[in-house]
Amino acid sequence: MAILIRAASPVWKLIIICASILGAVLLVGGILLAVMSRSAETTIKLLGNELSSTSVGVALAFIGAVLVAVTLAGVLFSLNKVTGGDGQAGDAEARRRS
Repeated sequence: MAILIRAASPVWKLIIICASILGAVLLVGGILLAVMSRSAETTIKLLGNELSSTSVGVALAFIGAVLVAVTLAGVLFSLNKVTGGDGQAGDAEARRRS
C-alpha cells in the first residue's frame, strides 16, 4: 500500500496545485469583474445547483469555487480508495477487532 501511495503522491500534488491555481485565478477574476460591474445574463446549472446572476464576475467566482471543491473531493476519494479504509475511525475499529 505504501508503494501505491508513494507512486500516486506526485500526481495528486500536481492535480491539487493546478486546480488550486486555476480556481484562485477564476475566483480573483470573478471578484474583479464583479467590482467593475460587468454584466450579462448568466445561468449555471451544475451538480444539482442553479446559479442565476446578471454579473459575470459572480458566475466566474462560482465556477472557480466549484472547480476547487470537486477536485479536492476527487483527490481525497482517490486517496481513500488507495488506502482501502473508511477513514481513520474505520481503520481503528478494524484494528481493535483483530
